[in-house]
This record gives sequence, C-alpha cells and structure tokens, in this order.
Amino acid sequence: MKGILKIILYPLLMPAVLLIVSLSTQSCTDADGKQASDALSKKVSVNNEGQIITFPKDSPGLNELKVSTAGKGSATLSVIAPARIVASISYSKNSVSPIVLFDSPDVTSLYSQYIQSKANFELTSKNLIRTKQMFDNLGVTGKDLNQAETDAATAKASLAEMEGRLKLLGFNPVEMESIKGDMVWLMADVPEAQLSEISKGGSARITLASFPNKIFTGRIDAIGSIIDPNTREIKVRISLANPEGKFLPGMFAQADFGNKIREAYILPLTAVVTVEGNDYIFIQTASNIFERRKVVMASSDASQLVILNGLNENEKVVTSGAILLKGISFGY
Repeated sequence: MKGILKIILYPLLMPAVLLIVSLSTQSCTDADGKQASDALSKKVSVNNEGQIITFPKDSPGLNELKVSTAGKGSATLSVIAPARIVASISYSKNSVSPIVLFDSPDVTSLYSQYIQSKANFELTSKNLIRTKQMFDNLGVTGKDLNQAETDAATAKASLAEMEGRLKLLGFNPVEMESIKGDMVWLMADVPEAQLSEISKGGSARITLASFPNKIFTGRIDAIGSIIDPNTREIKVRISLANPEGKFLPGMFAQADFGNKIREAYILPLTAVVTVEGNDYIFIQTASNIFERRKVVMASSDASQLVILNGLNENEKVVTSGAILLKGISFGY
C-alpha cells in the first residue's frame, strides 16, 4: 500500500513544486525591477517641486525618452461638450404667443410667473396712463394717482425679477417671444479652457442619443456670463430648427463646436499626462534636463491633441516616455 501511495501522490505534488518555483522566480524578477526603478529614481535629480528633472548623462532612463521639435500644423479642432434639449418653442395655428415646453418643472413654473408678471405690468401700465389722464381732468385724487404709480412700479420690479431669474438659467424670454417657426433650445456645458474657440452666432454640430447616426446643425445663440466654480464650465445655448417636432425637451445630445485651424501645435496623445484634472507636457531644455509644463489643450482626433497654450515653436517635447517623467515629477 505504501508503494501505491507514493506513485499516486508524486504526480499530484509536481504542479505544486513547479508553482513554488515559478512564484519564486517572479518574486525575484519583481524585486529586481523595483530595485532597478529605485536605483534610477535615486540617480535622477528633481527640483522646483518636480518641475525640473535632471538625469545623469549616462542614465539608461534617457534611452526610454523620445523627443520631437514642436511645429505648427493644421488640424480640425474638436470642442465637444455634453448638451441637453431644455426647451421647445412652437406655434399652433390659432396661437399668437409661442407655446414653450421646458424639461424642468421648476423652469416651467418660473416661466409661468414671468407671463403673469408681464400681463400684470401691461395692465398696471395702462391703468397708470388712464389715471394720469383722469387726474389731469380732476377725475381722480392724488392718492389714486400715487396708488396707480406704486402698482405699476411693483409690477415692473416683479417682471424684471422673473426675467432676470430666467436669464440666469440661460433663457431669455424676450428672445423666445420673437422666434418665428418651431425650434428647440439646447444647453451645453463647455469647459472654461475651450471657451475661446466658441463665438456667438457660430454653428455647432449636434448629435442626439435618439438619432445616433445623424448630424444636425445648430446656431450658438448665447454664451453664459457666469462660470460654475465647481466644474469650471460655462453654459452655451444653441438653437436647432424643429419643423417636424421630433426633438423633445429632455433629450441628451453632444455639441461639437470644432473648426479647421491652420496654425496649431499638434502633439500625439502620448506626449500629454494628466494629474488632478490638469494637463502637462515635458520640454527638453538640455540633453539630460526636462521641464514640466502645464498646457491647455483640445482634442483633434483619436490620436492627436491641439495645444492651445503652454508650448512655443521649436521647443523639444517628449512624445514617448512622458509617463516615466510623470512618475518622477509627481513622485509616483
């Protein structure tokens, strides 16, 4: 029985022995790699809070870095922002004023208050004119005139408040009333750094989740005056014709404000690293010295980036190996 047991157990033990040998070998390899990385970082000098990195001139780390000279080229700049249809404006056959539908009950209520305030202001204004005429003809007392003036002033203040609150949300009620034809309004959230690429009156290419294979062209009607302190984004309002009524409030969309630019610094994706929401590149200032530089960029296509600010012509940019410099510069 003992001989039989030995024959049975032997093949069962072999994989375990091989696994132990494999793990031991892997452990040695990992340890060697970590030691090599530690040795490299010890030899590298980091100054000015990680902005300046100096390698020994014979450092093997230099062989992992590829550098290209920055030059200007042409690219199609993509400034893509999430958007949503926030209102639809239409006219029925018998309506004089537009029918406005919002995607938010709160905005709907606010717009209703605006309509009421406007009607009250028009009523009190007419009453004030009539009361003044009657006062001039001794038909009413001074007290009646004062009351009419107070009512008109109060109505005007209420109307201004409602209009101001709507404008803060990106809606201009006066513009809504002047629209001819059926359309929708979209609201896009554009990053502060890309705002310079957008101008009022320009066009935007719109794709809607409900119509994924189609591209529509909208018009930039307004750019907000307040930047969100948390997201660093600004509201941009876009109008889009809706003659068939197929676009509905609440639909999600994307707005592309991109355009063709002739003079731009274009870099591959591998040249840029991101830390805590900020984008950086590394400039070679000497054969073994690199400077970390914060940049403002925009997407061009799936493989390229357009640098809007932070790079000068003929500077040498690390286009391969930036991830190594990121670890050294930021300490991880």
